[in-house]
Order: sequence, then C-alpha cells, then structure tokens
Amino acid sequence: MTGFRSGSARRLCRLRELAPVRALVLTGFAAVCGPAPSGAQTATELQVTPETMTLGVGQRQTIFAAAYDRQGNLIQTAKFTFWSSDTLIAKVGPGGTVTGVSPGLAKVEARLQARRASLAVLITGSERGDSGRGAAPRGSVLALDPASVVLLPGESMVVTPQGLNEDGTPADIGAVSWKSLKPEIATVDSSGRVGAVAPGKSIVQAMTSKGLMATAPVEVAGAAVALSESRLVLSPEEADTLRVLVPSQGNRAVRGAVRWTSADSGIAAVDSAGVVTARRPGQTEIVAAGFGEESRAMVRVHPMPASLVVSPRQSPASLVIPVRGTRKFEAHAETADSAPIPEARIIWEIGDSAILARDAARGTIIARAPGTTTLSAHLKGFEPVVWNISVVPGLLSIDHSRVGVAPGDRVSLSARLVDDHGRAVVLTDPLNWASDKASVATVSPSGEVRAVGPGRATVTVTTAWGGKDTTVVFVMSDLVVASNRGGVPGIYQLFSSSPDSMVPILTDSAANIQAVPSPDRTRIALSSNRGGSYDLWVMDADGNNLLRLTTDSGTEGEPSWTPDGARIIYTASPKTGLPQIASIRADGTDSRALTALPGGNYSADVSPDGATVAFVSTRDGSARIYVTAINGSGQRRVTKGSDRESTPRFLPNGDLVFSTEKGGGSRLERLAAGAPRPVTVLVTDQPMLGLAVSRDGSRVAYTAGKLAQGGKGKTKIALTLHPLTGGSKPAPVTLRPGEQILSVSF
Repeated sequence: MTGFRSGSARRLCRLRELAPVRALVLTGFAAVCGPAPSGAQTATELQVTPETMTLGVGQRQTIFAAAYDRQGNLIQTAKFTFWSSDTLIAKVGPGGTVTGVSPGLAKVEARLQARRASLAVLITGSERGDSGRGAAPRGSVLALDPASVVLLPGESMVVTPQGLNEDGTPADIGAVSWKSLKPEIATVDSSGRVGAVAPGKSIVQAMTSKGLMATAPVEVAGAAVALSESRLVLSPEEADTLRVLVPSQGNRAVRGAVRWTSADSGIAAVDSAGVVTARRPGQTEIVAAGFGEESRAMVRVHPMPASLVVSPRQSPASLVIPVRGTRKFEAHAETADSAPIPEARIIWEIGDSAILARDAARGTIIARAPGTTTLSAHLKGFEPVVWNISVVPGLLSIDHSRVGVAPGDRVSLSARLVDDHGRAVVLTDPLNWASDKASVATVSPSGEVRAVGPGRATVTVTTAWGGKDTTVVFVMSDLVVASNRGGVPGIYQLFSSSPDSMVPILTDSAANIQAVPSPDRTRIALSSNRGGSYDLWVMDADGNNLLRLTTDSGTEGEPSWTPDGARIIYTASPKTGLPQIASIRADGTDSRALTALPGGNYSADVSPDGATVAFVSTRDGSARIYVTAINGSGQRRVTKGSDRESTPRFLPNGDLVFSTEKGGGSRLERLAAGAPRPVTVLVTDQPMLGLAVSRDGSRVAYTAGKLAQGGKGKTKIALTLHPLTGGSKPAPVTLRPGEQILSVSF
C-alpha cells in the first residue's frame, strides 16, 4: 500500500481525505492511503473547503479542513483551532461549525501549529429584533460599480456604491462604511478607493447605515504591461494619447501609478495622463515607467504639410461605381517644395458605410449597396476633400463563363452590366479585353476570341472603375479518342486534318477510356479505373479538375451528355447482375436508374432535343435498338430487323444511325424519324466496334476490327472518318504500329 501513496495516487488520496474535521480521526482513510508515519508530524500545508461561505443570520455550516506533512501525508490526528475575524458577524465553534450572527463579511481561519488556512464568510439577512427604523425600503439592494476589481500591485481605483429600489429607481443608502477582508492584499478607504498591496485575493464590503450591504471580489496580480501604440506619427502641434494596457487582462487600461517622460520634449512632450503633443519635426522616445517595468513608444514628428494632393481629382459630378465594384482613391501631403510626406496622417471618412466600405491596405473603396454617399480625406490644417459617390446596382458579366472552340474558330464574347437580379444596366465605360495565353487564344478589343492552339486560356474584361469578369477558353480538336499509344489507355485530342498528331489530355498510370466532350466542349466525361474499378469521371477539357461521379464496385462507362450539359446518361454494370442504363447529374448527385428489365441494357445516346434516349437491349434475347423517354418511361423497340444491332447514335436532325452485324462485317444503318425501315449508309468488312457522329452531322467516325479471343491472335482495330454527304471519300486515320483506338467521339 505504501507504493499507492506516491505520485498521482497520493493526490487521489488527498482528494478523498478532505472530510469534516470531526471525521478526520476515523481509520477508514488509513485503509486506503496507508498508515501515517510514526512519531510527531509537522504540518506544512492546511486546506479548508469551501473557499467562501454564504449564510443567513442564524444559519450554520461546518468547515472541512485537512493538514499534510512535508511528504504529502495526511495528518490524521490533527487538532485544529478556529478563529473568526469578527464574532459580531460570524462565530465559529471548536468543531469548525460557523454560525451567522449579523449581516456582514468576516474571515474564518483554521489553525494548526504555525499554519493557517482561511475562507471568506458572508452573512446575509436582517439582524434579529431589527425594528426597521431607518432601514432601506423592502426590496431595495446595494450594487457596486465595478462588480469586481482586478489590479496590479500599487494600482488603485474607486468602487462606487449605488442603491436601487425594487422598481429600479435610486434608493437612499445613507452613510457607507467600507471594509477589506484581507488588508494585506487590498485596502479600501472611506471613499471606496481600493488600493492593491500585494498579489492575492480579497473581498471588499460596503455597509450602509440603511442596512444594505454588498461585496466585490478583488484580485491583485502582477502582469506585464504594454503601451497602446509602439509608434506615433504626428504633425507639429498635433496631439495623441498613449495608454498603458494589461494584455493578459483583456487589454484594460492601467489606472494611475505611471510616470511619463519624453527623451526630447522639444520634439514631443508628454503629460501625466499620457497625452503626447508634437512640437517640431524630428524623432523622440516616450517612456512610461511603473509597476517595475518600462514601456517605450517612438514618436516621429513630420514636417508641416503645405498641400494635400488627391486622386482622382475632386469634382462636383458624382463618380459612378457599380455594386461590388472597387476604385482606388489616393491622398498624400507634400511640403512646399512638393516633396511627399508619407508619414502625414490622412483620415478617411465615408458618409454611409452601408453603401461604401474602404480597404485601407489597398487604398480602394468597395461599393456595397446602391445609393449616393460621400468619401472624404482629412488632413489637419486643410479643408477636407470630398467626393460624391453614386453606387449603381450593377455587376460586370461576360455572356459565357466557359467556351470550347476548335483551332482556327472564332467566337464573340460580350460583357454587360447587370443588377443582382440579372437585369441589364446601362454601361458607358470602355471595356478592356485581355488573354493570359496568346498561344492558345487571342482576344480583340471588341471581345472576339480566336482559337490558336490546344490548351486553356483565361480571357478577362475590365473597366477603369475596377469592374472585372473572366471567361475560360478551352481550345481542343474535333476528335477525342482513347488510345494505348502510351502503353496504358489514355485520352488524346486528334486533329482530323493531321491525324497522326495526337495531343495528350489525360495520360497517367490509370486506364482512361470512353471520353466524350460536353455539348459546350469545355468538359469531358470518361470512364477510368483510377479509383480501383471503372467509374464515371468528369474533367475540364484540358484534363484538369477531375471529379469522380460514381463509386460503385461494378463498372460505369459509355457516357452520353444531355444537350444542356446538366446530366450524363451512362451504363452501370454491377459485379453481379446485368448492365442497365442510368442517369446522374454532372456534379455527381441525383443518380437515377432508367432501365431495370432482364436481359441487360447498354450503349445509350441522348437525342438532340434531350427528350429521348436510344440504347441497346437484349431483353428479347438478341441485341436490339430501343428508345425511352429521358425519365425512363415508354420504352419500346424502334427497329424490325433480325440481325444483331449496336452503337445507336442520333444525328442533329433526330435521325438515328446504328450498326448491324452482317457476315463477318457490319452495316451502318440510318433510320429517319417515323420511317418504317432504315437505309444502309456504308458496309465494312470488319465488325464495327465504336461509332461517333460529328456535331454538324456531316460525317461519322468509327472503329472496326477484330479483338483477340482467348489470347489467340492479335487485336487489330482501324479508325475511319466517313462522310454522310457527297463529295468526300472515307479517310482512314493512320495509327502507329500496334496502336489501338479504344473509343472515339466528336
């Protein structure tokens, strides 16, 4: 058990040892914390609880006390004596029981050998037999201001008593007498001035001749002090005030007991209240001494200004700024020979801060809300410069936030001023257009963007008053393919005018396939195994900002965008079960199943009007072309042939093209809306594996070939561009030896 009494275990024992005085002689504690050492024990520490006690007249409460020796052992045989500082207020018996005698504040001590431990006892209520003559009205109270006092040693402050009737009106309190529980910590004189003597805690009591009483806790603690400013910049005859603060006490100001001096009072003088007055140009130091510390502040007095220079110039006309717009305003003082005085303090004022705000670091104002107000710059000795500011409810906005174009194409951007409801506001200021990457896209002074080469550029429009908006321009080729030319399938741009020159978009250690650009050609949807299984992802057209849309353990792919670019229709193939058509928002939310029938459904494409989805279904035993509404309703077959059908794709006019297997090759069929049978467009001698339709419907790109089966033979896939209109011939795309095109899209 002796090992249990050391370290943290001993502290646990001490907590349990704290018990009523009359119970300390019991042996129960010895069973837990071990027997006390033999022989006389010298008390080195006494503890009492509670730390404070509040009783009514006639009420009683027992003090809990404990004594410990140098090793922290409880002295179980301790015999305490108790003492009250004022027995007319509180009495204490031999066993430590305190009895309230009359209202007031007293100190009670537990004593053993040469040690003492004390607590404050507050007695409330009326004295027995009080006749009530001269007493304050019933319900009245005495309040002290402040309610608590924190001081540094040597500091003082006045506590003010105030009587209040029950209805809140002032009450007559009569004469007030003051008392400090621990005058060795804090004193209080007849006027209520509390003086800090030494670190510690005390309580001051105010007692009135009307029978009212109130107390305020006083804490005296040493703490570091600091000046409110470490540096002052003043002009001659200008004044400012330094204060001594206590950072650890909420930066409160120190009251008195500070001696102020100036190293050179000819440059700047300081009075006993810390008021610094500049005399002539130069630099000096102000010293505040007190509480055993010295704090210093540098004071620089700059030359007397001869002029105030501002920009923009003051004008009777209002300056117009749109909501959320900014504009730079500058003001500085100069000497008679036009030398700037950067130290001269300019004071800025805004007439209505609900309309304007000022960013002091940048020297700009920010328009917050529509309205008219003023901005003024003040320099001592000069008339203020005032600008009239009119804030209009407008925001500069480009008509497109993102643009996708092919090299050589042009697109016109326009900017307008709109209010917070999107309504146009008259814009009379000239616009400045700029591109951050001329090798990708240039922009003319009128906002016409010309695509130069693949990549990403930011086009910015600005105004003189700080209006600004940007558009991201993506320049990409007319074809996007998934190729294994880098070893691992990756996404590339392919220029039909120069087929062998592919530009990487996304090539890394993951397999990236089935890439399809969004309708505005600023994003690309794809299937990638970078998360483990093949999931649906979306990225910017330059391969940046990848966003994972699906996280299922199966395979998701074959994406097709809705015309508005808001949703993606895709094939979801669970680990167990058959593939089905699903829909998801382009931000990865609101996933919905469109098909659920047996047999499997896959290879979806969305119609140009966004109302219909064409897909392949094997619900009847063989692969056939079906259509459904965009919400999955009204599913029906649209073909009548008996051959295996695949890769349905819509043309811009709503016609449907798809491939059918014929012998060892395929036929590309075109089914016009409402037509009973399709028309053959072309025939291939190899099975058609992938199909894409150009945005204008003038041509198709397809892959055809044979896949290696069971590890036998080699996979051979060819990519061909084929016109759907007369005048052009099919154009095979030259690939590198062994290169396979896994998917193609326009």
